[in-house]
Amino acid sequence: MGYLSPTLAVRDMRATIYFYTKALGFKLGMTFPSPDNPEYADLSKDGMVLMFIPAANLGIGRDEKLGIGVNLYLQIDGDIDGYYDELRKRGVKIAADIKDELFGIRDFTAEDIDGYKLTFNQVLQPVETCESCEVPVTANCQSCGMPMTRAEDFGSNNPESGYCVHCVNHNGSLKSYDEVLGGMVNFMMNSRNMDREAAENAAKEYLAIMPAWSGH
Repeated sequence: MGYLSPTLAVRDMRATIYFYTKALGFKLGMTFPSPDNPEYADLSKDGMVLMFIPAANLGIGRDEKLGIGVNLYLQIDGDIDGYYDELRKRGVKIAADIKDELFGIRDFTAEDIDGYKLTFNQVLQPVETCESCEVPVTANCQSCGMPMTRAEDFGSNNPESGYCVHCVNHNGSLKSYDEVLGGMVNFMMNSRNMDREAAENAAKEYLAIMPAWSGH
């Protein structure tokens, strides 16, 4: 499997290295030509690598803004809530608070010192419980895959429903494929900065594996 390592232009290499290692918990890898005067650096977290070079080396002037329109989507290991709390305590700017998104993802967005957005996310894992427990058994929506852990997550607040609240009409019936597809496309465009065509293709591919739409 291949991997993608974006290169970001930054104003101050040493300040960037300090922010990513001390505030975000990244590990410093290679620096060139030296750690004291880096013209290149790579930093990693949970197998993901970001590379950095000085903006001036690319002819980007001091008055030109960095980070506009860039949102990196990083799927992390460990406890995402604990990581979110750590970043807040360290004074990292939070651009979007932590929350459960549609389609089984929990994420939040931080902003680095140059304005680049970093959306840290995890796929929510369903947790089964025994029938004798008072805590409801977690189920996944058969339409979009969203984990349903609370009564209000289920369509019409009915824990026997196979669909989440986002995929049903007011009477509990399943929404049309086009309605569910539209919701997922909007989610992918907003959370992953995809253009509409890419989001539509990704959403259709995802829905094709959902039980409700496998024959669509």
